[in-house]
Amino acid sequence: MTGARTKINVYGIIKEKIQFLEMEPGERIIESELSEAFGVSRTPIREALKRLEEERFIDIYPQRGTYVSKIDFSLVKEMAYMRHVLENDIFMSLCRAKKNVTHAVEDKLLMMELALKNKDYKAYIQQDARFHRSLFACGGHEQIWDTISGFMAHYTRVLVLDMMLPDSLESSYKSHLKIADCIENGRADELKEIMDVHHDYYMTEADEKIQALHPGYFV
Repeated sequence: MTGARTKINVYGIIKEKIQFLEMEPGERIIESELSEAFGVSRTPIREALKRLEEERFIDIYPQRGTYVSKIDFSLVKEMAYMRHVLENDIFMSLCRAKKNVTHAVEDKLLMMELALKNKDYKAYIQQDARFHRSLFACGGHEQIWDTISGFMAHYTRVLVLDMMLPDSLESSYKSHLKIADCIENGRADELKEIMDVHHDYYMTEADEKIQALHPGYFV
């Protein structure tokens, strides 16, 4: 049992570091350094890296080394679009029912506001995910969220860069306040407009700016 927990922790921690850019796109990974940092043998490190390679977060090149995968914008857009289709349908159902969601999201919004004040991008994005999961749960679809969230780590890497742009955190926070308000008051047309912008599954000026600022991060 202890060994199983170690493998899960190694995988989870490395994946979190990748999705929040603590391990940067293109960065070389040295197994011996990770083994020493985690205090484990190389076996769970290799198993974690292999799993992450299958999920396209790691590139392993025989005789050349192992690297954090660069961001594939086409993949990110596909993930964002998949989320948009699912989330839009679920949120619209909640909106038509004028579902009371305040009790489910108010603590997440408070933590998002605190992260906003502290310019803590990681904490903000983590609470953002909890906000959305809570709304999925209000519709009885938390298992759908849990299923897609593993793949959304690709999207998270771009989201971190997006949140670093001027006024992006503030704009995102206001959108979340409006989403909850629109659902509770049945304002479906306004909610749809917000959601179309919120998911940003088309190439936008902001996306182009992110790629220009961080050209080495992208495929």
